[in-house]
Amino acid sequence: VDDTVYPVNAVAFHPTQGTFATGGCDGTVVVWDARLKKRLVALPRLATSVSALAFSKGEDGGSLLAVAQSYTFEEGEKDHPEDQIFVRPMFEHEVKSKK
Repeated sequence: VDDTVYPVNAVAFHPTQGTFATGGCDGTVVVWDARLKKRLVALPRLATSVSALAFSKGEDGGSLLAVAQSYTFEEGEKDHPEDQIFVRPMFEHEVKSKK
């Protein structure tokens, strides 16, 4: 069992559901139910650190999640994957509180 703990670099609050996403140095993005204090979904791990997150606003009501991947030098200077931004559709079961 790996007990390594990685810092959270980014937090994005869903505009309508009362849930939020976190992105960490380990390349993970997790959506949480704030009221129940439970994880709703963990997205596939990225190649390097998550540096920023944002849910879409407006008419689509958070149906997209933008995720920025950028090495944050947590392990010092080293070769690392290229910085990238991904936009991922988010389905209702991934962002809606279970109540």
